[in-house]
Amino acid sequence: MLQTTPPLFSNDPIGYIWFYLGQFESVIPLVAWLLVLVILYFIVIRVLKRTLQAIGMGPGASTGIGLGIRLIFFIIAITVAVELLQPDIAAFLSLTAIFGTAIGLAFSQALGNIVSGFYVLLARPFQIGDYVRIGSIEGIVSEITLNYTLILLPDETKQFVPNSRIVTSEVTNFRININDYIEATQEGTEEAEKDRTYRSYLRTAIRQLKKLAEDDDAYRYTFDLTYHMSYDHGELRERFDKVCDDWSSIFLIRPTYQVWAAPNAGLTYRFAIIVRNPMTIIKRVSDFMNDLTVVYDK
Repeated sequence: MLQTTPPLFSNDPIGYIWFYLGQFESVIPLVAWLLVLVILYFIVIRVLKRTLQAIGMGPGASTGIGLGIRLIFFIIAITVAVELLQPDIAAFLSLTAIFGTAIGLAFSQALGNIVSGFYVLLARPFQIGDYVRIGSIEGIVSEITLNYTLILLPDETKQFVPNSRIVTSEVTNFRININDYIEATQEGTEEAEKDRTYRSYLRTAIRQLKKLAEDDDAYRYTFDLTYHMSYDHGELRERFDKVCDDWSSIFLIRPTYQVWAAPNAGLTYRFAIIVRNPMTIIKRVSDFMNDLTVVYDK
């Protein structure tokens, strides 16, 4: 007959001890499984941290990874407990539903960012150090985690961009491969017959870039300026040429420009610069743009 109450310790001390050991007999396998899961958890976290560091992800990525891994191991631990302890299934399912709803409400946005972070990690539209434009935000990528991407803005403030926003936004990476750009630029000289000045600039750019071809990567940044048709655009271009000549020693090659669009009563010019260090874009482009827009005061 199954004994449901312990014997008196004074009458049967050994039976008293064995009674309580028997109460924990069903828990011992669960404790063993939980210890195994804890060891596996720390091994997985350690391997993933090293992997992320090897591919250029920042240390902050461990926060998102830790959350995801903990949730996975938590689910495994609950499954093991159900199998070993065999609790009241109806009550267990009720508690699980309530707990799951609470987790879903609390972590839905965070988990969405983590999923988006895995996309950023796998697709790699940019890497740390790149100068990028994400929607209306542009700057240098300072850190990539599974929750957010940290951007250093042109005014040298930092903005945390949720990865879910990156997935739904247009992303422009201004990093270029110099050898690929030289090849594309050579084709551009053949298509720019109607603009001899621009074609000449392209050929000059090719010669300069070939000297830099041993450095594969650089950054080509572009911006637009629009001027009303009331301006003398021949005179404007002469001033653009002078400003570009003055800045040719600041950037890798002489800045170039071309007519990009013709809105109502105006012309839009697109300017392009190439730099080796993306910080040059933050530090110097505003001054270059200011020199170009001084013509408004003439």
